[in-house]
Amino acid sequence: MTSLSEIPSRPSPSRITTASDNEVYVSPRHLAGSTAYGDPGLQPALDSGWKISYDDHGNVLLPSPDQRIRIGYLPEGDDDALWKIAAYQSPFEAPRWAAAFSSDCPTEFVTAFTSALVPLHEPEGNAFLTGGIGPRLHPVFPVLKPLLDAGWKLPQTWRHPELRSPDGLAGAWFDRSSLDPAGELTSNHTRWGMWGGSSYGRWYAVFSTGTPTRLITATAAAVADPTPVLRWPGELSRMTRARATITPVRPPAPTPLEMARARRPVSALRTITVPRWSTSTPSARLPGPSRPAARR
Repeated sequence: MTSLSEIPSRPSPSRITTASDNEVYVSPRHLAGSTAYGDPGLQPALDSGWKISYDDHGNVLLPSPDQRIRIGYLPEGDDDALWKIAAYQSPFEAPRWAAAFSSDCPTEFVTAFTSALVPLHEPEGNAFLTGGIGPRLHPVFPVLKPLLDAGWKLPQTWRHPELRSPDGLAGAWFDRSSLDPAGELTSNHTRWGMWGGSSYGRWYAVFSTGTPTRLITATAAAVADPTPVLRWPGELSRMTRARATITPVRPPAPTPLEMARARRPVSALRTITVPRWSTSTPSARLPGPSRPAARR
């Protein structure tokens, strides 16, 4: 992970607001992978009037007007962190906290984080800098409650508790050990983290000490949401194809055989005449004796 103090994709296509017939639904979300564009993750800041800029490589920097929050979307970055987000007491100081999402992380999780972050920013306020917790006796599980409510398994260790999804293909952890504050800003050795995937491919999201817990809870809620997400078939990774449930938005066209069967007339129901003086239906005829099987 490169330094978050340097965070500055290329211009992305317009947001897709309706499902296309060519798209598919993918569930669970933690196996969906990323989208090919970053618009949803950037949109909360754009809607608030933050100004976007690009570097020569097509990377995006979206800072708050006072430069105290920086959102970076880095498809041409130096490592596998596609998203880097940092918050500052002063634009010229080191970040107070930082978060990063890998290139395979489902975009919906980034959008949940930025949607919770942007409203906390006020020119004279520090709400986006407060609400983090340290390594010691602070309660961890309320922060990850959306995952617990979704049936994720409780951890067994105190020092490095980690929740696991019911399918075992996603996790969320909290590290109670002593960490290097500067190292947390430039590596994946952070206080909080989430991951998903299998040996075919795995994504991560990491949050340093000081990250407001409400942002982590918002991300956890997006991870736990059972609603399938939309993807283009060409975006699906080998891991997603192997592990996730994939459903076309439009069912496949019927085959000629299925169409012929649909056109075939349904035979009329056979009726049974019952004498009007009878109060019961006639008994069904008993089958005759079966023919003995031929001996060999």
